[in-house]
Amino acid sequence: MIGAKMYNTILTLRELGQSQRQIAAELRISKSTVSKYCHLSEAEGEIQSCLRTGKSEFAIAEDYIRDRLLHKPKLRSSRLYKEVLEHHPGIKAKPRAFRKYVQKLKGDLPKPQGRVFSIVETQPGKQIQVDMGEIRVDCSSGGQFKVYFCSFVLSFSRQLFVHCQTRPYNTDDFIDAHRQSFRFLEGLAAEYIYDQTKLVAISEKYREVLFNETFHQFALKAGFHPLVCEGYDPQSKGKIERCIQEVKRGFLYGSMFADLADLRNQMLEWLSVFNSRVHATTKKVPQQLWNEEKEYLAPVPSLFIQTQTRQADKTGLISYAGNKYSVPMAFQNRMLQIEEEGGMLLILDPNTGKPMANHQIPAGKGNLVKNNNHYRDFSIELNDLKVKASALLNVYNSDGSIVERLVKDNPRIARDQLRAICKLTNTFGSHIWLKAIPIIHDMPTLRATLIERILSDIEGHEKINTAFSADTRQTIGKSTIERPLEKYMEALNHDRKH
Repeated sequence: MIGAKMYNTILTLRELGQSQRQIAAELRISKSTVSKYCHLSEAEGEIQSCLRTGKSEFAIAEDYIRDRLLHKPKLRSSRLYKEVLEHHPGIKAKPRAFRKYVQKLKGDLPKPQGRVFSIVETQPGKQIQVDMGEIRVDCSSGGQFKVYFCSFVLSFSRQLFVHCQTRPYNTDDFIDAHRQSFRFLEGLAAEYIYDQTKLVAISEKYREVLFNETFHQFALKAGFHPLVCEGYDPQSKGKIERCIQEVKRGFLYGSMFADLADLRNQMLEWLSVFNSRVHATTKKVPQQLWNEEKEYLAPVPSLFIQTQTRQADKTGLISYAGNKYSVPMAFQNRMLQIEEEGGMLLILDPNTGKPMANHQIPAGKGNLVKNNNHYRDFSIELNDLKVKASALLNVYNSDGSIVERLVKDNPRIARDQLRAICKLTNTFGSHIWLKAIPIIHDMPTLRATLIERILSDIEGHEKINTAFSADTRQTIGKSTIERPLEKYMEALNHDRKH
């Protein structure tokens, strides 16, 4: 007996116009088997009916139901049930029975093919793919705000740049995003691939594109060729599609930002890490491939380089329009480039022209706009700090477990935690540390503030024990070593809440 599911599937695929060879390849059966099934259906009509259930009232409408589901696979069962009753008013079965019947029929129908992204490699310097996205993000002061972003990825190296703002893009914003991408990627590709957005093309018919005149003039002056991919054609720009999801889910979603300036600064840090990881497809680091690709990129036209310069003082501040703005400490006492764009002040590395900091321009004059991260010494890498902290603690903790636990328990602030430990080794004497180590080892979670509290308690009791005689010492209470661990657990829980 021929299987009903296989039989109906073959009939359906044949109705869709597939050849016997194509059906055999899709179902992974022999062509002769497909041929036999097809000839049976043509020779003996009664075989088809005996293969169907014959127990459902809806069997008389099976051909109609199949045809509707083939052409409208997302059609709701409730809607289809009404249509069937209009054609066959004698059916008495209820909607629930119909849903089960439809569910069984859907199992026999060919599944719609999912979206496929093909890997098409390009030559270095030839192509950049561009796409935009939007998402709501959490604000550190409470609530949320919406972020619109525009991503650029070099098709050869996969080096990524992302421009972001808090309003929908207009043509001028879109052009500004391109100008910043020129600077970040240190050049232009020969062609740029876009979706069918009004910012690039007003209309497209028969592959004839009517470009947005303002943007098209910009592209001509810059010296690159804009290309608009066909509608609903992911293969034309599959590389940027993946990047959009990485920006949304890998960076923006679940993160917290004070404002747009903070978001842009964190974006630069994230891009540095993202472009330094091994790419899943190329198995190479985008940053390294980009260093090779740069020689194939066209230089940025001088007319798009409209920056001003400012001298940073010894405190790491520059002046602009009556206000002062901080710069990273590595750039103190140096000449820097600045640029105003969309209410933001961009501070650029004078050697590369890349943005290294962003500040929201405040209203009025006399304001001091600071980013506290600019005063942290990020030149010391995490591994260097681990080596330094381990060396200082080696007398009390030879296996380095305290340092490792601090990094593991505080991954986002690991540098700050290790700097604090280095400071605490100089603040407290060795005899204090030796008494504190057993308590520190017993703590389930380590923080620099908790370690400092333990050290301070021990030091305080040391001073009390020195000041009082042995007889009066007993009235003071238990020493830190004798004090239960729950005291510090309470402190740890209090830190977590606040």
